[in-house]
Amino acid sequence: MTTDATSPPPILIVGAGLSGLVAAHRLTAAGRAVRVLEARSRVGGRTWAVPALPAGPLIDLGATWGWQHHQRLLALARELGVAWFEQYSAGSIAYEAGATVHRLAQPSGSAGYLRFAGGAAALAQALAAALPPGCVQLDTQVTRIESAPTGVVLTATHQGQQQQYPGAAVVVALPPRLAAHSFIFAPALPSAVTAAQQATPIWMSHAMKSVLVYDRPFWRAAGWAGFVVSQSGPLVEIHDASPADGQPGVLFGFFAAPHPLRAADAAIRQAAVVTQLTRLFGPEAATPKAYHELDWTQDPFTSVPGDEQPPQSVPLQGPAVLREPLWDGRLLWAGAETAQGEWGRLDGAIEAGERAAARLG
Repeated sequence: MTTDATSPPPILIVGAGLSGLVAAHRLTAAGRAVRVLEARSRVGGRTWAVPALPAGPLIDLGATWGWQHHQRLLALARELGVAWFEQYSAGSIAYEAGATVHRLAQPSGSAGYLRFAGGAAALAQALAAALPPGCVQLDTQVTRIESAPTGVVLTATHQGQQQQYPGAAVVVALPPRLAAHSFIFAPALPSAVTAAQQATPIWMSHAMKSVLVYDRPFWRAAGWAGFVVSQSGPLVEIHDASPADGQPGVLFGFFAAPHPLRAADAAIRQAAVVTQLTRLFGPEAATPKAYHELDWTQDPFTSVPGDEQPPQSVPLQGPAVLREPLWDGRLLWAGAETAQGEWGRLDGAIEAGERAAARLG
């Protein structure tokens, strides 16, 4: 992205997750110049997919699912040409308590879950690719957001150098608590806004995923859906995360939060997970082709101190005060935690990004 002295300052967007990129996409379509500043070296935020095997399909390590009632999400996927499919859920589910594995012939808890070809991160990647060249600047960590007479000025570190970015307005497309922890706002935000930021959980910031890859989904032939609820752990909820064509076979699970193994050596953690899956699905589970894991509490661009504990309750919607612009309309909020519906989910992230863009477009 290039500008000159006669160009109007762009709208600045902090965060190249799904919500920030939706806002950028909609604003660009409306003819507005935008610049997206992202602290990570990739786009996608809490959506992230990695190859299951060196030459294999991508599997999610972050946000994963949508549902049929998520009409914003499905409309965006259609717009971007990202295919979705229903997660495999046929067969018996497992309930593990103590040393006993109960086989239950009842519908899987994951019936109707929708996943995306290439992982949910494919949505953010397609949005970023559709923006003007240079619009998204990675490895740029914003530290200060300041009101200016005719706009805003952001201070950020990029390639080891502190730089300033003037803009007509700014959309903060991060979890509110993370923004409160990461940025200095000048002037300081109203106390009601700061209180709302700090009180709003960061959805799934406590999560840790473990993913195991096999040649094929062997559990299906034995009549298992791949869905497990466990009181024994270390994984407390397990899903069949195989691609739409079932090749390769993939199981993923959520680590208990908190759990002492989360602080253990990775090899010890992997061995414990393999042992659990062998208890559940038999000896074929003992020899995975690959193992992946990600503890989101260790990501400073997702979590803040204290996020190791899951929230005691999940809000139905973000605080109303975090949907209202500040600084005469020059400071706006996006991000799934500010959504009025489908709080914390991909559909909510899209709603929030579209709301911010509509205010500025």
